[in-house]
Amino acid sequence: MRNKLSFILACVLLVGVWSWSAPAAHGAALKMTFSVNNEVLKFPVNAAPFAKGNTVLVPIRKVGEALSLEVHYIKKQKVLQLSRNGQQITLKLGANEAILNGKDKFVIEEKAVLQGNLIYAPISLLTAMGLVVSYDSPLAQVTVHTPQVFAEKVTGLLASNQHEVLWRQFLNESSQKAITVTKLQEVWQGITDTYGEYLKIGSVTSHQVNHDLTITCTAIFPKGNLTITITTDSSGKIKGLWFAPAAAATPSKAPELKLPDGVTEEEVIVDAGSSHPLKGLLTLPNHTTQPLASVVLVQGSGASDRDETVFAYKPFRDIAYGLAKQGIAVLRYDKRNYSYPEQFMGAAAATVSVKDETVDDAIAAAKMLKADKRMNPAQVYLVGHSLGGMLAPRIDADGGNFAGLILLAGSPRSLLEIIYDQNMASIQNLSDTDPRKAQTIAAIETERSKGKGLTAMTLEQSKAAPSVFGVPAYYFKEMDMYPSAELARNLTKPVLVLQGADDFQVYPDKDFPQWKDVLKGNPAASFKLYPGLNHFFVNDEGKDAGTAAGYNKPGMVDAQVITDMGQWILNL
Repeated sequence: MRNKLSFILACVLLVGVWSWSAPAAHGAALKMTFSVNNEVLKFPVNAAPFAKGNTVLVPIRKVGEALSLEVHYIKKQKVLQLSRNGQQITLKLGANEAILNGKDKFVIEEKAVLQGNLIYAPISLLTAMGLVVSYDSPLAQVTVHTPQVFAEKVTGLLASNQHEVLWRQFLNESSQKAITVTKLQEVWQGITDTYGEYLKIGSVTSHQVNHDLTITCTAIFPKGNLTITITTDSSGKIKGLWFAPAAAATPSKAPELKLPDGVTEEEVIVDAGSSHPLKGLLTLPNHTTQPLASVVLVQGSGASDRDETVFAYKPFRDIAYGLAKQGIAVLRYDKRNYSYPEQFMGAAAATVSVKDETVDDAIAAAKMLKADKRMNPAQVYLVGHSLGGMLAPRIDADGGNFAGLILLAGSPRSLLEIIYDQNMASIQNLSDTDPRKAQTIAAIETERSKGKGLTAMTLEQSKAAPSVFGVPAYYFKEMDMYPSAELARNLTKPVLVLQGADDFQVYPDKDFPQWKDVLKGNPAASFKLYPGLNHFFVNDEGKDAGTAAGYNKPGMVDAQVITDMGQWILNL
């Protein structure tokens, strides 16, 4: 339940920079056109690109010049070398594979050939060099963009309100089903309402994993900057688009913390042998002679690493070290959507649930601890933060079967209610005379109404429903089928509810009292409110206190909170 002012839009898109035109008459041959950064290259008639199979072969030296690509041909060995920005591809003419950076082999759909005195190579080599390449076979058009120009093109279409063009020419079929033109408009309108009109693209970086290229750029606005992340596939189709507030120019880091004396850590794999093994750390005290009490740490929403790193905090590292010093073993691991983001993007995002994102992996972690002979299987606890705290009763009921639960800044209310409150809170500082306030309230209420409409839907029907607050409807519907409050009312085991009094994401005056009401029938439930601590149980002070900007001030989980958690476990 991170600050919802952090815009996150996950969707899948497609690239093409030309306007649609009617296809040529039946039987007419189309001349191949090839553009680089929106400029059409001109080729001699006897040295033009040509289609072969499902790809296009291009005169690589001519194209290389336009793309600042270094091209070397070792004639004696018939070896072609391409270099750009530290990337190098080597291939032999007539071979059906190439080598990237001297070690990674990959198959090419057509072989490079020598015709006359020109070397022709398939356009897939350009993709492998970190360029965005798209080929429209019916129109005989190839477009190539450098990451910088491609980012400018996408952002320019958004800024010029050409959402229809973006949707029609950039979205593939599955993406068009997942997001509408209206939603693109709403997202961009929300951004400009907050940051002002778009000015330009600043810094751009890119990296490639297999056939996917991820472009990260800073979009500059009068009232702040956004980080825009675009992921494209091997066909030049954008498969992911995200917007998030840009980090500070010199982002703060969490305080350095050495592993305490008397404590050791082991690299582990949670759910090894599955399709999604997760890397993690087991932190435990040295020289133990008896089975240990142990804890599984479960993160809040979003893609989190094992430390639950956010801005200048590493709360799960702090908790792991602090509990291990008290003689308690702690297991923490990277979340599935952090380790395998592709499973949560594009068409797959429409049917993602907290079961996939959090629940199943926490249960696997609990089983791992119970199977470890150094642990007491009857003394395995769950510590859930934020969304992890909200889901703790479900994780326990679905198979976690923990000895007890510690809920850190969780909520018994529905996620929809919390997001609604967070959105409403974000505009309270706007003047009532500011027209943006009324417009934003109306938009928030529209999303809330859509959320309420999910009640009458089946889970299957929610797959086709429009997103709510930018989140797939299925995510909310599946989650609401397992209400935290109802599951918590059935608990008879020990539960410890902890809350920071300065938390502006989960409310100490609303969520904390509701936990007391939900758990009033459980004599093993305990509660504690900490003055001055924020959502991450860090002392919240200074000029940015009570805002997301305050998270950029390096801080650590309050020591008293960790002591209280440890003593509660040991006393049981």
